[in-house]
Amino acid sequence: MHFGFALFKFFPFGGLQRDMLAIARACIERDHRVTVFCGKWEGERPDDIAVVEVPVAGLTNHARDRSFADALPAAVAASDIDRLVGFNKMPGLDVYYAADSCFAAKIYEERGAYYRFLPRARQYQRMEEAVFSPSAATQVLLISEPEKAVYQQYYNTPDNRLHLLPPGIRRDRIMPDHYNERRALLRKKFDWQDDETLVLFVGSGFRTKGLDRAIRAFSELKASRPKSRLLILGKDRAEKFVKLATQLGVSESVEFLGGVDAVSEYLWAGDVLLHPAYRENTGTVLLEAMVAGLPVITTDACGYARYVKEQDMGAVIERPFDQALLDTALKSIVEARAEPWRERGRHFAETSDIFSMPQRAAEFLEKAYD
Repeated sequence: MHFGFALFKFFPFGGLQRDMLAIARACIERDHRVTVFCGKWEGERPDDIAVVEVPVAGLTNHARDRSFADALPAAVAASDIDRLVGFNKMPGLDVYYAADSCFAAKIYEERGAYYRFLPRARQYQRMEEAVFSPSAATQVLLISEPEKAVYQQYYNTPDNRLHLLPPGIRRDRIMPDHYNERRALLRKKFDWQDDETLVLFVGSGFRTKGLDRAIRAFSELKASRPKSRLLILGKDRAEKFVKLATQLGVSESVEFLGGVDAVSEYLWAGDVLLHPAYRENTGTVLLEAMVAGLPVITTDACGYARYVKEQDMGAVIERPFDQALLDTALKSIVEARAEPWRERGRHFAETSDIFSMPQRAAEFLEKAYD
């Protein structure tokens, strides 16, 4: 079969984009073809996947996204596509991969009433309704079990169109053989001392993922553990977070590293992952850190936070959020022995179905209408 994969924009360090490539390659391994349609592609293009950049117009993100959705049917019609799979919400999809949380819940539960009438909000809700409405035909691949109830609350989407996938993290995140030696070499490579505490924040979308909360918690940790660093891996506008770190007196110990390919190396060299998100459909990095032997501190707003609880791999701050609880959890976890985290992380990697999402998604795309 020839699958068309559609998304507004591709950039190398986005979680949705990584999932899209993983599913595409799982389809190719099963002897299918994949063409990616996007409004813009940043970074190197893959040799094994065709890429079509659809011309878009507009001064704002939502205008460009609407332009892409309007132009997509003609581009697909010219490419002999058997099935169209969307990685953003838009009309006309055969299958939607639900990497994003429910937009209707966001605007009705987190924003003021005026926001719902803005052109941006009205457009994205219409696009979401085109996917989830009871009258739509789009099949939906969910990656977060709690989101199923949320979508059904707002759209009454029938059960037979909602299909839950397991997680699909990369196996190269697992702790390597000779872990202690590898960790020591990595710390030497990056010029980090053995007695330094390395707190990691991983992810693009700093505001949604709670970087402000992380910096505040780190400033409290820094007061009691001066030899500590906060390493921020991800691509986003950093200005206001740099300002916050400066106001809290920790700017010299907060490092913005941008998008990073070798995330595994940072996980193996670090001491704790701090991910206090305001809203997160899944939180793949939580699982990646866990199989890397790293304790995780997150919030119950993350779809995958339940794994942290079930495996006793850190702390989950429940709503309503309390910054003091986050501060205390960070201090407590960095003072604990590291070896139990690593033992539990190995057990988790060996016994859990957390790697098979791309293969299960490819299987579904083959059989969706058989």
